[in-house]
Amino acid sequence: MVRWSFTELDSVGSTQQVARERAAKGAPEGTTIVARVQTSGTGRLGRTWVSPAGGLYMSFILRPNGLSRPELVALVAAAATVNGIKSATGLKSRVRWPNDITLGARKLGGIIAEAASHGAEVDWIVVGIGVNCNAPPSKMAGVEAESTSITRELGRDVAIPNVMHSILGSFSSMYERWKSGEDLQGEWASQVGTIGNEVLIKLKTGENPFTCVAEDIDAEGNLVVSFEGESIAVSARDLEWLRERA
Repeated sequence: MVRWSFTELDSVGSTQQVARERAAKGAPEGTTIVARVQTSGTGRLGRTWVSPAGGLYMSFILRPNGLSRPELVALVAAAATVNGIKSATGLKSRVRWPNDITLGARKLGGIIAEAASHGAEVDWIVVGIGVNCNAPPSKMAGVEAESTSITRELGRDVAIPNVMHSILGSFSSMYERWKSGEDLQGEWASQVGTIGNEVLIKLKTGENPFTCVAEDIDAEGNLVVSFEGESIAVSARDLEWLRERA
């Protein structure tokens, strides 16, 4: 199991940046940076992550050895976040592939994973997890219409440390199972609410967005979609954005 150690900060530009810097200096697996507020939080593809007081903002260091598909750690983290939120609050969130945590059509949180390698070996991975806990969407300037929070859904505040430890406990268990070679594909897929929905996808290649139906998550973490009668695997690294159709 992961041995967690914590640095708690009142305000920081980005927990992800601090964790990357510490990883590069040799900080051990389980080193976790937690902040009350982020002033320059970022999500996937460098997009801004609005981070007012009342949210859970953390990044932690992993040092996996010998994993054949280390990039799948983002799926492990997403599934563990869904499990941890449910255990701590009873709320049944879902993953909007590849890295959003949602309740209904609204975004509750997000995952980011970044890695550094030497040759073919991964030196470290930093996983960032953000969850809108007690901050009302009205404080999420620019994204309030599409966001929600635990307090909004429950009608009361929650203890943020309880949510954090629940997520980390779930992650540690799933991470160890994954490292041991257990097949978690079905478990990941069961948490992805995107499956079965019509979605609009825009790829980084610059071509026009296209509408398709999300069918499954394959063993490499790709989203398998049905498009013009064919099944196509879309990788997260090729994705610009995905929107679920109502």
